[in-house]
This record gives sequence, structure tokens and C-alpha cells, in this order.
Amino acid sequence: MKKDFRGFLSEQFSNGLPVFMDGAMGTMIQASGICDYDIPEDVSVEHPEIIKNIHKMYLKAGSNVLTANTFGALPLKLKNVRYSTEKYLSSSIKIMEEAISEIEAEGIARPHFKAWNTSQIGRLLEPMGDLTFDEAYETYKETAILAEKLGYDVALIETMADLHEVKAAVLAVQENTKLPIIASMTFQKNLRTLTGADVQTVVTYLESLHVDILGFNCGGSLEDGEKLASDFLRYSHTPVIVQVNAGIPVVKNGKTVFLVEPKEFSESQKKNRLNGACVLGGCCGTTPEHIKALVEKIEKTGSVKPKMPDDKDSTLICSYNRTVQIGGSAGPMIVGERINPTGKKKVKEALKAHDMNFVLEEAESQINAGSQILDVNVGLPGIDEAQTMVDAVKTIQGAFSTPLQIDSSEAPVIEKALRYYNGKALINSVNGRKDVMDKIFPLVKHYGGSVVALCIDENGIAPTAEGRANVARKIIAEAHKYGIPTRDIVIDTLTLTVSSQQKEALETCRAISLLKDEFGKDGLKFILGVSNISFGLPRRDIINSRFFAMALFSGLDACIINPLSQPMMETYCGYRALANFDENCLDYIQKYNGTTAPLYNVTQEQLSAINAGTPAKTAQEAKSPKNEYSQLPEDLNTDEKNLIDIIYKGFKDQSAPLTKKMLEEGAKAVSIIDRCIVPALDMVGKDFEKGQKFLPQLLLSADTVSYAFEVIKTFLKETGMAEESKGTIVIATVFGDIHDIGKNIVRAMLENYGFEVIDLGKNVPPETIIQTVIEHDIKLVGLSALMTTTVTNMEKTILLLRSALKEIGKSVKIMVGGAVLTADYATQIGADYYSKDAMQSVAIAKEVFNG
Repeated sequence: MKKDFRGFLSEQFSNGLPVFMDGAMGTMIQASGICDYDIPEDVSVEHPEIIKNIHKMYLKAGSNVLTANTFGALPLKLKNVRYSTEKYLSSSIKIMEEAISEIEAEGIARPHFKAWNTSQIGRLLEPMGDLTFDEAYETYKETAILAEKLGYDVALIETMADLHEVKAAVLAVQENTKLPIIASMTFQKNLRTLTGADVQTVVTYLESLHVDILGFNCGGSLEDGEKLASDFLRYSHTPVIVQVNAGIPVVKNGKTVFLVEPKEFSESQKKNRLNGACVLGGCCGTTPEHIKALVEKIEKTGSVKPKMPDDKDSTLICSYNRTVQIGGSAGPMIVGERINPTGKKKVKEALKAHDMNFVLEEAESQINAGSQILDVNVGLPGIDEAQTMVDAVKTIQGAFSTPLQIDSSEAPVIEKALRYYNGKALINSVNGRKDVMDKIFPLVKHYGGSVVALCIDENGIAPTAEGRANVARKIIAEAHKYGIPTRDIVIDTLTLTVSSQQKEALETCRAISLLKDEFGKDGLKFILGVSNISFGLPRRDIINSRFFAMALFSGLDACIINPLSQPMMETYCGYRALANFDENCLDYIQKYNGTTAPLYNVTQEQLSAINAGTPAKTAQEAKSPKNEYSQLPEDLNTDEKNLIDIIYKGFKDQSAPLTKKMLEEGAKAVSIIDRCIVPALDMVGKDFEKGQKFLPQLLLSADTVSYAFEVIKTFLKETGMAEESKGTIVIATVFGDIHDIGKNIVRAMLENYGFEVIDLGKNVPPETIIQTVIEHDIKLVGLSALMTTTVTNMEKTILLLRSALKEIGKSVKIMVGGAVLTADYATQIGADYYSKDAMQSVAIAKEVFNG
């Protein structure tokens, strides 16, 4: 029964009815008993009857959407495999069409659709890895065009770990096909993605890309799934998909099994459905029996009204792992204004010299001072503004997770920045001129973002609040034509210079109040560039801070200010305390503690945290490791402290010059490693384990160390000194698995701790691993697997490796890791160690080689 997929979704959801996906493919292939394939996609070509039978079982169970057996079939991913992307996709859709035709011939009239299934490329995007955004885009583009041509109904982009890669995939589908998009992330045990995004950030990011359905698949326990589903439904305006595993896998009688029965699975999914989940299915370990139980259970619940977010009119922007709410219950936000050449000689000089270290330092100082958002403006004659903007954005995002405001008067600059920005940006700006709206609103719609709207049009700036409000109404109405909601519009009623237009300062504030009364309930927000008010006057800080207070009490939601200005920050912190945005005045006390005034209504625990110097959340990511110096040698010199600081922050362009300087001035290479590099990495690792830093920061620090190590290696070679290795380790992704992100992260960390790593790559046969271990007399092997279908190959590799070494009287320690593994599972398949992340791999290596 052929129907338009988007039309089907609309019909189902408007009637309060769900859409049913299918369940696992990989574990069903395993259950078939066939084993003469390298990757699961081979089975579609060589044993199509097996795949067709699986599809038919899911259709009979009640699935509306069949998932193609094309999970890994991307051109960039397919190396040393049997067939091409086109062969895998064409074989898969032919099988699905036959299965649907045969089932419908049997009288099953339920609407059925064919989903092209794609996932991670298997390499991290820059700056965490070596894959460019454009390379990722091109491989998804090529495959998406093919999928649409072959007749797939929907693009299912699933089991994704990096939102930037999702953006590349989504844009590739949107810009080259008309396929609807389901975007589904996978989460770790801490309920964050691999790159550290929480659910709110995932929702904010994916909604800005206008996917048709968003949600998650795979993961851990049913309880984890229920918590994730609840969080998605708390934030999402978009229909949510939930595809959970049949629990956590274990090994029984040499086989990988999932213990959650269909009844328990369906009960859990019923809870998710009643909470508002619209699209339901299964992931690893689920079978047609699970889907049948799910369909029967859910259909008995009847119609469920779609759920709106708890705060449906929040204005949210985000980076790759941090979300900032502008105004509303969060109160006003600070947009740091200092990365802007207007009136700033040092910024102009730095931009002309393409000095991104200067940009980093400006970003860091503003974050430490309390900025929740950073404005980035590089508009300067004589430079390539678009490329400089992209470079500045990438540089800042490489070191910090603070969301950015993309600030330019040129639409092409804004477009290029938005394309490569990793998140949902604040865009500065649009105004009431028709030609400007025609250029900017399509960019906001296509790339997502919240947009600053200036109350100026062809007639200039109105002198009265009413006149500016009329321009704002025109902008809002035009934005709605593009599908841009009111909550994503941030009105700037314009700050004029009080020395020449004195009456209009009050009009600026009054315009905020007028529009807030009219549109505040719809989520309209307000922003001002505050310091314009005092231009040409002495002691500008006096005027700036007083006007700032007026604007805040008029309803200002965001302020573009210099956060290094003490009067401005005093005004801001004081307002937040007085307006009840700073509960119990804790932020105020933390910032200005030291007075003798009594502290009322503050718990002892809160007071202890304040007195202990606990960093404010807004500056937590950028804090220097000064509190950690107590654990380091007391005789650290200035250069050593600076190198530790550089590594901790991930300022990679600064590590090599300083390391070279230290060596030239007589520092020993081993001293730099032992006193600076290893302690700095240890501090980053501790923050990573505590959830204060995430994978991007961990990898950036590792990359920063690699620059220092290159200098050390060159120095040792030139001086004829030998480089010492702490031990050699073999790592590989097991046979049948073509994913190696996790393995590559482990390699980077091990190398930066001084271990030599022999990386055999992905899809590695056991024989290759055995040969390498024997040839190099290896003491430690690391094996990785992402897919449940390849864990059995990991167990097989371990057995063959131990057997081969036993024959020659040798042994080896084996550590394993991967998304589908647990410590218990690792023990069951014969591993010596389970590594949950890269830092634990380092700890294991230290234990093996140091005893």
C-alpha cells in the first residue's frame, strides 16, 4: 500500500496514533546461523532470502517501516569489502519491495515504508579527528542521491554519536533529495553522547535542522531508555522516536544473548508511548516477537495526545554539547563583545595577521569573566571575511563549548559560518528592510538558529518606541512566512548615543516593554548592544552600567557587553539577585564573597562549596588548573606552569613554540614529559572522568601534546639521543566491524602517554593480530567492537590468540572496549581488562607495563 511517508506521519500523529519501526537486523542475521560474510550487508547480496524472511517477520509483527540492511554502506567506510555502496543499497531495496509485496498479497493492509539506513562514517570530524565536514557531507550526499533514485521512502540516520556528523548527513539529504529524515542518536551510560551532548542539546540542535523525527536508539538498559525518552519528550517540539535494546547483552554457551523478554520490552515502551513518544521500535537484540508484543500493547492504549515541551517558548541556542537559554526562566544572558574589530586596534591587527591564538585568548578571558555566549565579528577591509569567520569559529569551538553569535553584515559570511558551525547559533542580524530579510531569513530557516532583529528599516530608526515596535511587528510577520517561530527571534530595539539623542534612551527601554507585553507570551526575546549608549562621553562605565540596569528592568533578555568591565558585571550580578534569577543569591555570593555580611537562607553545604572556590558553571570549562598545582612539584618554573596550562586548555598552536623554547634553554626532554605533559594529561583525564570535560576537550589536549611531542622527537633526533618507549601495544577493530572511532581515540591517548602503538585498523582478521603479536613480542592487545554482531568475532579472536601463544609458551594481556561491551561481558569472553574509555586504557597500560 503506497503512501507518502510525511502524509502518513501527519495522519497518524493528528489522530494520536503511533508509527511502528522494526527491530534488530544484525542479531537476527546471527540467529539465522549463516556465517560466511564479512559485514552484515554482504548477506543482502549473497543470501537475500534470509533478509527477506526477517523483513516479512517484522511486517507480520506490525511494523510500518522496514530498515534496510545498509547500516555501514557508505563509500568512505567501505574499504576491503566485497561489494559497492550501490550494490548493497540496490540489493536491499529489492528485498524489501519483495517482502512488502508478498505480505500485502497475504492481506496485511497496514501502510509500509522502506527506510534507507545509514550511520557513522567511523572517523571523527575536525577538530577532534581528521575528517573534514565537506568529506562527510559528500559521502552522505552520494549515498542519499542513490537511495532516493532507487526508491527509498525515508532516510534513517541512526546510532549517531557526533552531532556535527549528523549535521553533515542531514544537510546532504535535504540539499540533494526530498527524502524525509529520521535522526537518531546513541547515548553512553552517562546519558550523554560520545562528544558530551545531553538530551536538551541534541533536541535543540536537531530541531534547528528541521528533521522530521528525532530521538535515540541502541544504548543500555530499559531504565536508561525510559529516562532518555522522558528527557526527549520534555524538550522536543518534534515527534520523538524511541528504539531501545532488549537490555544489555551477555554471553551464554558461547553466544551473545539479550535477556529482556518481549513482554518486559513492550511494557517499557508503553510507558514511553504514554509519555508522548510517537515512533516506536527496537534495536539490538529485539526480534519480531518483541515488535509483535510492542504493537499489541500499544494499540490497546488507543489515542495518545502529542506532548508539547515543558517550556515550549524557550529561546535556545547551543554548541555541540552545551545549550544556553536566552531569557525566560534562565534570566538574561551575557554575549561577550570583544571579538570584534570595531574600535579595537589589537583585534584589527590580530585579524589582519590571522592570529587565532589572540582570538582564543579573547574567548577564554570572556568565558572566565562570565559570558554565556560569545559574539564573533571579523568584518575588516582587506581580509577574506568569510574564511576568517569560519577559521575563528572552528578555533573557538575547538577549545570551548560556549555557544556563539555569528555577527556580520554580509549574508555570504553568515551562510558560510552557519554551514560549519557545530550547533545552533545566534545570528546577528536581520532588520526590517525587505532586501535584508530576503537574504537572511532563508539562511536562518535552512541552517537553523535564533536571529537578532534590528528595529530599523528603509525609513531608518524611528525616534519613538511605537515606531520601533511597528518595525519589529513587520519583521516577526515576515519571519513567520519562512516558518521561523517567534521564540527564535531576538529583537534589538537599538541603543542610540545619549550624548546626541538623549530622549531616545528611554524610548529604547519603552519599546522593549511594549513588545514584551504583546509578544512575550509567544517567546519573543530582546537584546541590546549596551555600550553604544555612552559614545563620546567621559567615564563611559557610569552611563553604560546605569542604562544597563534600566534595560534589564524593562525586560532585556540578552546583553552584548564587555564582561571584563567591573561596573557592568556588578550591575548584571546585582540584577540577577534582585530579580530572583540567582536562587539564594549563590552566584552573587560566590563572585563577591569576602564581606562580613551574614548569609541568610544558605545551606552549610552551599556555603562550603562557595568557600572552597567551586567554579561557576558558566566558566567551568575554561578554568585554569590552578587548584591542581598543589599536586604538582613545588619547584615548577613559569614555562612549566604555562605548558601545563596550555595542554589543559588545548591551545595546540602554543605548545610547540613553548616546548622548543624550553629545550633550547636547557630543559631535559624527559623532564618536560614527566613534569608537564603527563601531569597535564592526568588533570584533563580526571576532569573527563568526573564529567567536567568531554571527549572534544580530551582529544584537543591530546592533540596539543602531539605538537609538543613532535618538537621533542625532532630535538632528540638532532641531538642523537634515543627516544624511549614505555611499551608497545597492538590495537585493532575486530573482523567484520568497520568502525574505529573508539580505537582511534585510545591510540591518541596511549601515544601521548609515551606508549608505542601498532594500529592494525578495522575489520582485522584474527590471523593478522596473532601474527603481529608474535612478531613484535607484544605484552598488551586492545580489541574494539561497536556492533553486537561482531562481539562474537572478538571472543573468537581472543580464543585463537591465546591458543596460538600457548603453543609457543607465551601469553598476552587483552583489553577490550566498545559501545556494546560491559565489564561482565568482557570477562565472559575471556578478556583480562574492560576499558570503558580512553583514559582507562591508559591506566591499564600503565598497570601492565609498570607492574
